[in-house]
Amino acid sequence: MNRNATAGTAFAAIVLIASAAAPAQPILFSFTGLPGAVDTCKWFDDNLNSDRSIGSLSRQTDLLYNRIALPAGADVAVGSTATSAAGDELVDYKLGSKIVCSTARAIYGPTPEPSTTP
Repeated sequence: MNRNATAGTAFAAIVLIASAAAPAQPILFSFTGLPGAVDTCKWFDDNLNSDRSIGSLSRQTDLLYNRIALPAGADVAVGSTATSAAGDELVDYKLGSKIVCSTARAIYGPTPEPSTTP
């Protein structure tokens, strides 16, 4: 029994040290867009945490249920842009035969941030 406990402790220590030494890497994911023009995304973002009426929650649920996966590398032309109340940049574009809106990060990538090192 003592041998198994020692092996378990050694394994846990190795995992802990390895996880502390590994640099943080960003998680890459596919964006999703909401069906509709940029006004749809603006309404969604502006009302997500503020409007809890039955009508608003029903519309938010419908938009989330019908969201569209954006294929990486697809060429699209931006139609309209807007800024949400929180300051997020939003865009709409045509993907196939559908008008889709999403954050501008889906098209332009993340906004560069200044380095934290002096």
